[in-house]
Amino acid sequence: MSLVVVDDRGRIVIPSKLRKKLRLKRGDAFIIANLKDNIIVLKKVDVESMLKEIAEEVAKAGLEITEIEREIEEEANKLAKEKVHD
Repeated sequence: MSLVVVDDRGRIVIPSKLRKKLRLKRGDAFIIANLKDNIIVLKKVDVESMLKEIAEEVAKAGLEITEIEREIEEEANKLAKEKVHD
C-alpha cells in the first residue's frame, strides 16, 4: 500500500512499482467510480477491445451504424434542449 497525494491540477501519481506490476503505460484508460464517501475505484479498460466488441454485436444484430448515429444525435439534441429549458 502506498500513500499518494492529489496535486494542484487534480492528478494522482500511481507508484512505479504498481505501474510495473499492472503493466500500465501512458495512454491507458480507466473508469473511475465513487463507491462511498471516501472510497474510489479505478478500473483499467481496453477501449479498443470494447469498440471491437460493440462493432461485432452491431454487425450480428444487422444494425446500420448510420441509423445508430442518427438516434444518438437525436437523443443528445433532446437532452440538450431539456437542459436549456430547465
